[in-house]
Amino acid sequence: MKINYFGKTDQGLVRVCNEDSLGLFPQLGLFVVADGMGGRPAGDVASRLVIEVLPLLIEQRIPEPKSLKNSEIIQQIKGILTDLSNRILHESKNRTEFEGMGTTLVMALITEQYRFIAHMGDSRAYLYREQVLQQISNDHNLVRHLLLCGELTQAEVNRHPGRNQLLQYIGMESEPNPTVICIPRLADEYLLLCSDGLTNMLSHQTMTLLMKQSLPSVTVQLTADIIEHCTNNLICAANQEGGEDNMTVVITD
Repeated sequence: MKINYFGKTDQGLVRVCNEDSLGLFPQLGLFVVADGMGGRPAGDVASRLVIEVLPLLIEQRIPEPKSLKNSEIIQQIKGILTDLSNRILHESKNRTEFEGMGTTLVMALITEQYRFIAHMGDSRAYLYREQVLQQISNDHNLVRHLLLCGELTQAEVNRHPGRNQLLQYIGMESEPNPTVICIPRLADEYLLLCSDGLTNMLSHQTMTLLMKQSLPSVTVQLTADIIEHCTNNLICAANQEGGEDNMTVVITD
């Protein structure tokens, strides 16, 4: 299975360390972005644990995706992320230096015909096709909940004090409830995974414009260099806007 991809994480211009982690495992069709929380050293430990443990769990529980129904793969991913969350919660309770640690997660498990997208927190997944960028994940945070309930307007979201309060994340105390969706794998379509260090700096319109400028039309042969160029352009633009947080970007075709 041929997958063109590139991923990069950047400290940004303000933070003293990088608590983001990324995992690129093309042999498994697995791509992961994790944004650690809980402060140093807990945040980077949590995100790094996700990258270390998740591919092992995928190999153990989904060794042959072709032999499973899509619904079975979705249930396996939900179970894997629940167990991973409970493991990190256990670590945070048993080591004082890791108290309160957790991490967001967004991942893609790609098979010949499908892409399974899972997330917890506010790291995001987007599809880019025919010059249209579409967010396909829903932020698991307080402001989105209030927005859906009609208690906030879209204009109030970025000013609300609870905009960074997560309702789902890896390492949470209450029962995890990861979101997992399955979408067809189509030609001439790109998948973007990123942490909120990117999306807090760049508007949806700016991200779309940068991808239009960087990614080829369907008549041009795609190469890994083109995807790397697009990834670098997104990160560079976020740093030009202030680079207030760590940022991680993964793009696959």
